[in-house]
Amino acid sequence: MRRRTLLLSGCALAGGALGVRVTGSDSGGSEADGTGANSRTPPARALVAGSLQTVAGEVAGATVEAHGSLAAAELVRSGARDPDAVALADPGLVSDLAGWHAVFATNALTVAYDPDSEYADAIRDDWRSALAREDVSVGRTDPARDPLGYRTLLALTLAGREGAPADAIRANADVFPETQLLRTLEAGGLDAAFAYRNMAVAHDLPRVDLPPKFDLSDPELADRYRTAEVTVGGETIRGEPIRYGAAFLTDRGERFYRNLVEDAERLREYGFTVPDRYPVEHGRDNR
Repeated sequence: MRRRTLLLSGCALAGGALGVRVTGSDSGGSEADGTGANSRTPPARALVAGSLQTVAGEVAGATVEAHGSLAAAELVRSGARDPDAVALADPGLVSDLAGWHAVFATNALTVAYDPDSEYADAIRDDWRSALAREDVSVGRTDPARDPLGYRTLLALTLAGREGAPADAIRANADVFPETQLLRTLEAGGLDAAFAYRNMAVAHDLPRVDLPPKFDLSDPELADRYRTAEVTVGGETIRGEPIRYGAAFLTDRGERFYRNLVEDAERLREYGFTVPDRYPVEHGRDNR
C-alpha cells in the first residue's frame, strides 16, 4: 500500500477538534491546472472525514484537510473553511453543504488493537469482556464531532442486547479526535480502539471485526440498526448503515471529486467496501 506523510496542522479548530493536513509530492497537480506547488493559482482544497485522510491523500486534484465529519461540516458552515470539494462519513452532511451528494463507499465498525499489548490475546479472544476491564485502555471518538463516535455508541447499544457489557465498555473508553485515535494506539497509549475497518487497514493494525448485526455495515440489516438510538447535543440519532458521501462545491473541486469517487479499486485497497453500482449521485440535477 502506498504511504505518504501526514502533517498535523498544529492548531485547534472547530471547538478543539484536531485536524490533519495531507501533503506530498505526488498530489498530481500541475502549474497548468492550478494544483501544482509552483502554480500562481492556489490549489483546490478538499475537506474530508478523518477516516478518509489516508486514501484522500493519494487522490490528485487538491490539497486535503481531514477532521471528524461533524467538525468538518461546522468549519464550512461557520465560514472557517471554504473548500472546493468535500467527502464525509455521512452523505446527509455533504448534501447540507452542497445541495447534492454522491454515495461512493461503505464501511464497517471494528476493534483495532495493539499487537504488542499485554491484553492482545484477551481482546482477540473475547473483545466484549476484555474492553470492559478497567486495566485495559480503550479509545473511541467524540459523538459530537464525528459519526464514528455516535456509531460506536449505536453499535454498543446493539451489542448490549446480545449480552455485551456495553455500559462498562462505554465508561472505560476515553475519547480522542478521529484523526488522532489510531496514532495514539500505535504510540502505545491505547490497548484497543473502536474504529472503521479501513482505518485499521490504513494503519496496518490487527482488528477484531464485529458481527454484521451490529457493525452497521449491512444494508439488509438497516431495520435492525434503526432500533438503536443515541442522543447527541439534544438530537436523537438512529442507527443506519455506514455510507460515505462527496460533492464538489466549485468547478475547481470537480477533478478531486471524480478521482476519489470513481476509483473503486483504490478505495477497496484501503479497506472500504464499494458496491458495483457506486458512485450514485443524488440531487445534483445536472447542476
